[in-house]
Amino acid sequence: MRHIGQIEVVVMVLVRKVLRKVPDPRGRKGRQHPLEALLGLILLSMLSGRQGMAAAFRLGRSLTRRQLTRLGFRPDRASPCHATLTETLRMLDPDAMAAVFSTVTALRTGGLSADLDPRQIAIDGKTLRGSKDAEGRAEHVLSAFCVQLEQSLGHASSRGKGLEIPDALRLLDKLDLTGKVVTGDAIFCQKTITSKIANKGGDYLLPVKRNQKDLLEEIETAFRDPAFSP
Repeated sequence: MRHIGQIEVVVMVLVRKVLRKVPDPRGRKGRQHPLEALLGLILLSMLSGRQGMAAAFRLGRSLTRRQLTRLGFRPDRASPCHATLTETLRMLDPDAMAAVFSTVTALRTGGLSADLDPRQIAIDGKTLRGSKDAEGRAEHVLSAFCVQLEQSLGHASSRGKGLEIPDALRLLDKLDLTGKVVTGDAIFCQKTITSKIANKGGDYLLPVKRNQKDLLEEIETAFRDPAFSP
């Protein structure tokens, strides 16, 4: 975890116009803070290596009035409480927030270099720490990560355990897979996933576990073929 410096605050000021594009799901009554300010604080917390809404809350309490104002908070308001941050994140459209994360990453890293073509794309799912609401529901996000450039290429909201396949298909639809190799966990070793990748001009490298008995036997038989011998 790093101390918040002037550079981080300036970065967040630059992306406020991006944050303003996120639809505000809150009712007009009871809006104590602008949505762009709340999102700016959450993103600033993430960019500085902090995890979870509790950490974002503590960060807000540590910022100066000037820093909070530059993020978009009203000068006559205190920084938001933990419950406000958690509830706001839960109400947001995950796909809209995914687009924001991608934009912020690109701005902070200078975007994809034109002379570097990402070859390997890793698909991975994460549960956002500190995003659980009062009923124990948490936000899940699938990410496409460029291994070569160490940069995120895209995100998609995920509805959690058991629904990773349709969520991954939505994410793959957003990506240019021509000439790329897609990797991921064994859960993505499904015909719908591999067909999607192949149809979009890509290749894949996915682990096969013993619970996919027939497929595993086919692979083992194929590798016993003399054609695969060194």
